[in-house]
Amino acid sequence: MFPPFFLQDESMFMTRDKMNQAILNQLKSNSRKTWQQIGKEVHLTGQAVAVRVQQMEELGTISGYTIRQDQLARHFITVFMESTDSNGFEALLKGHASVESAYKVTGEGCYHLVFIAQSNADIEPFLDLLLPYGRCKVLSAMRCVK
Repeated sequence: MFPPFFLQDESMFMTRDKMNQAILNQLKSNSRKTWQQIGKEVHLTGQAVAVRVQQMEELGTISGYTIRQDQLARHFITVFMESTDSNGFEALLKGHASVESAYKVTGEGCYHLVFIAQSNADIEPFLDLLLPYGRCKVLSAMRCVK
């Protein structure tokens, strides 16, 4: 049996890739759509959409589902590490529910975090937790434009 995305020729690969992107776009616009609703939009059966979504999950293209609450305060934190304890730092981030996402990056800073707060007062205690690891630069979202 061939791997899930093995195809005989490149033109078939392009079609499959475009179809998966169309499915991803539908999920991004409304992740509560049923497979049948998505199928109608991308011209597939609901069962075919479900199979493709499962394949994308297995390949890591879809790695999870989340809820975004745009009315909450969102802060973008760049961390400049001064500690060598990156494992401890990453464990702290993974264990903190208000960290929406965290990326180890190249360029300016070592990590970029997205911190969600019920109020602006919530960020100061979190920044205090980060101090032993390095210094931070914080940008706060004023409003979401897209």
